[in-house]
Amino acid sequence: MSASKNCFYVLALLAILLLGGILSQGARAQDAGSFKINPSGIAGSAGAGIVIFDVSKPAADFALDQGIYGAVQGERGLGFAHLYLTLSLGYLQTEGQTKYNYSTLSGDNYTGDDVKFKASVFQGGLGLKFKVLQESWVRPYVEAGGSGGYYQIAYTNAGSTVTGPGSDKKEKDAILDFGTYYEGGTEIAFSETFGIRVAARFTANQTKPVVTLGKQKIQYKSEIYYLSLLKNF
Repeated sequence: MSASKNCFYVLALLAILLLGGILSQGARAQDAGSFKINPSGIAGSAGAGIVIFDVSKPAADFALDQGIYGAVQGERGLGFAHLYLTLSLGYLQTEGQTKYNYSTLSGDNYTGDDVKFKASVFQGGLGLKFKVLQESWVRPYVEAGGSGGYYQIAYTNAGSTVTGPGSDKKEKDAILDFGTYYEGGTEIAFSETFGIRVAARFTANQTKPVVTLGKQKIQYKSEIYYLSLLKNF
């Protein structure tokens, strides 16, 4: 990712935090008794955003474009220390290209350069969240946790770019994906039950060996910037 893109997203994140600070000051001027937020209750959310990938392995033979992100999340207040247990189910979709290398059980080898594909990643996450001001209209927070999921690759031009001794090349591949994440953001409550969340999530993931990549693992980091709608129960 270029330095200009890095700068843009850092500035965007700073703008989000600045907005949260401004709204927080306004919230403090409101009547604190207008409604009460239950910090030990259950909350759900659904949102979408963009994801930017940084692939470290295979370093020279695998590239991912910017993609889209969607997620549903739930959290439960633990009732102490401003801590919350979070569960999430996320979906990432992108496109890319790679060097294809697949060998069958009988020893036939299929190869191709610049083979295009679509990637879909389903990730479940479990984390712990800390809210700085859990009973305020504006609630800055940090979160960290682990994730596990399913990484699927569908090759879109394998028929014209992959060569081999027969017709047994794989046009789809699927592997397990595991990683860790940390996240920062701000929740803004419009009422006792509804609000929004603006957030940035940073992940580090690695898959199991991919047979169509010569049994190499995919190791990557991602930056996710998203907006969610919140519902408290």
